[in-house]
Amino acid sequence: IRPRAIVALVATAARALLNTSEAMVRLRGRWFDYRGARLLVTYHPAYLLRDPSKKRETWQDMQMLLRFLYNKA
Repeated sequence: IRPRAIVALVATAARALLNTSEAMVRLRGRWFDYRGARLLVTYHPAYLLRDPSKKRETWQDMQMLLRFLYNKA
């Protein structure tokens, strides 16, 4: 498969895919190139249940994803 975008929902996934040890705070909300696809890092839904204050940031990330997907259609 050749996805245009991949969303990593936890720091562990993002770190494994990007081969980095950066903190989630530094990875979240940024685009990365990953094997010809764009990779976006954001919070996992379970984390949002524990910390609802992060919902706004996650919504902003999802808007970035939607803009990317619709602009490339």
